[in-house]
Amino acid sequence: MTRVFSGIQPTGEIHLGNYIGALRRFVLAQNQDDCVFCIVDLHGITQELPDADELRAKTLDLAAVYLAAGIDPHSSTLFVQSHVSEHAELAWILNCFTAYGELRRMTQFKDKSAKLGDGLVSAGLFDYPVLMAADILLYRTDRVPVGDDQRQHLELTRDVAERFNARFPDTFVVPEVDIPPAESGARVMDLQDPTAKMSKSADSPQGTVKVTDAPDVIRRKVKSAVTDSGREIVFSRDKPAISNLLTIYSVASGRGVADLERDYAGKGYGEFKQDLAEALVAFLAPLQERYWTISADPGQIERILAEGAEKARSVATKTLATVYERVGFLPRGR
Repeated sequence: MTRVFSGIQPTGEIHLGNYIGALRRFVLAQNQDDCVFCIVDLHGITQELPDADELRAKTLDLAAVYLAAGIDPHSSTLFVQSHVSEHAELAWILNCFTAYGELRRMTQFKDKSAKLGDGLVSAGLFDYPVLMAADILLYRTDRVPVGDDQRQHLELTRDVAERFNARFPDTFVVPEVDIPPAESGARVMDLQDPTAKMSKSADSPQGTVKVTDAPDVIRRKVKSAVTDSGREIVFSRDKPAISNLLTIYSVASGRGVADLERDYAGKGYGEFKQDLAEALVAFLAPLQERYWTISADPGQIERILAEGAEKARSVATKTLATVYERVGFLPRGR
């Protein structure tokens, strides 16, 4: 089976873009691939150290969303990054196979460090791509589904794997990057700024629909979504706001964009938004119902994560042992 790896940080809250572009794809993948899903809490402290209780709560909450979305812990491996120490250990080794200049060129580091201004720009933020490479290579991953904003990090992962393999042949699998086409609905934009991707860290909370938003909150956010000039409800490059709403409506309703364009020809934005809001409420209702049931039993979530960590560790320890042996470290005492 093809092994697939993906990780999400337990920061912010999962939104519609995460669900459409990632989680729904993960659910489909687990039926045919060997899927490893990691809650990357080590990555979650690279920009700002959150409140400890908040980080723990958000980690459990993200696990509940994974499960509510349909991730089956019997079919997939779901665990927390910090529960498998091999991630941090392999990252150190890979640091020694990564050039300083390569990390300096990372666009995300430049953007995020610029936003921090006079605040602390941590070495962890700079080194983020190496830990990400360790996450992926540790599980001999064949395919990594990511958004286009992570393409540069995945290319670095491939470069580091190939560099290590050149010195120590056949150690790592060089993973393939899996970026879904835009027409799949994988790129959902902010409802208040259709030029920006919907984000967990967005400055405009009204532009981000969280998967746990109450129905009235969803309706309010859709109603306040920005639109383009004119009244035509068509998918077009010069109408990014309506194109984004059509994409969301298409996914939520299961209908093609062309069908929606025909249905709303000659109609106004108000009616379109109202119908979209109701479609979105219905689309998220099953996930929300499962989420509230699952999140009511944090002990069970913790047990699932512990079992997932054991499964992950059974693979990770073998990979790390191979790396340590090839680098020349003495074997650990038994």
